[in-house]
Amino acid sequence: MGQTVEVPREILRKFARASEAFDELHDAFEDYLITRNRKLLRELRKARQEHLAGKTRPFASSQT
Repeated sequence: MGQTVEVPREILRKFARASEAFDELHDAFEDYLITRNRKLLRELRKARQEHLAGKTRPFASSQT
């Protein structure tokens, strides 16, 4: 059987803060990479405009 390990509350708080910081870094880095790829940026903007115009289809229809 497994053992229970007690972890100090402050360590868990630090871990949570570090996780949040890493998520923010990941998002910022992803945004940076997207802006460096002009073709992808054009495709994302086109997709966004189509979505706003209601040109969508159910997800299930794309599973064939």
